[in-house]
Amino acid sequence: MKYLIFTSLLLYQLITYSQSLKGVIIDSMSNEKLSYANLVIKGKPIGAYSNENGCYDLNLSKTTVKDTLIISLIGYKNKAIPMSQFKEEKTYQLNFQLIPKTEHLKEVLILDKKKRYSHNKIQLSTGSRKQTYPSSLPYGSETASFIENPKHKKGKLTELHLKFKSRINNDYKTYKTYYRLAFYDVNHLGFPGALLHFENIIIKPKIDTKNYKIDLEDKAIPFFKNGIFIGIETIKPDDVTIESSMYLTTPNVLYTHTKKNLEYSRFRSNEWHKNKRKSVFKKKFYTAPFIKVKVLYEKED
Repeated sequence: MKYLIFTSLLLYQLITYSQSLKGVIIDSMSNEKLSYANLVIKGKPIGAYSNENGCYDLNLSKTTVKDTLIISLIGYKNKAIPMSQFKEEKTYQLNFQLIPKTEHLKEVLILDKKKRYSHNKIQLSTGSRKQTYPSSLPYGSETASFIENPKHKKGKLTELHLKFKSRINNDYKTYKTYYRLAFYDVNHLGFPGALLHFENIIIKPKIDTKNYKIDLEDKAIPFFKNGIFIGIETIKPDDVTIESSMYLTTPNVLYTHTKKNLEYSRFRSNEWHKNKRKSVFKKKFYTAPFIKVKVLYEKED
């Protein structure tokens, strides 16, 4: 009898783990295949990315018919799919179309060309370069760091600077990683709010990359009086196959210590959570990615 129960359980597990959803993510207007779109089960740490050819493969073994699949990509409207239609234990083939966002947000997508800016670029950062260390995050993790505006004047971002460090750990598998940048305003709760820029910016640092600068001069990213959030998401490259749930990613973004809690996190496009943990190196401090930006402020009439 015990043998029959064990066999039945084993058979059930084999059948369960065979359930998956595969297909292609496509732009509804151009039929272009969309790279690195996010597929996530709402409220759960279950998800996948589309690859550079728009193809995705999502494991459904730990989902239920009550779940909802959310498909998202910067510059496109989110798509919600009820999982109640995937009841059978099989591989489903289904392509999804995402609709581009066409609305223009005030002072976000288009900055007034008549506005005049100071010629002096102000440099701001989340912390001190002298207190940095590498931190590995799993694929699908996104951190959003608050960049305070000390002058409380409107402006625009002109440059962003990140630092990386490569690491190898003999105790864990180490995989290369890409990163996605995103820019958010501050909502009424102080959390990351609406997107400020609709371009899908993917960073592909090499193992020996130490400094990475991106020119934002022509991207019309506003810097509000109360500051903005800058998001960094860890993206799995196409040629990486994860062999274990315990792994490290590299090269790592350097983190720094902060007196204030500036960091929020989420898994793919799920809800944001404010990080409350203190640094393991400096018990009185919080941590956040070390980000430097340059800002031009508007001239006052």
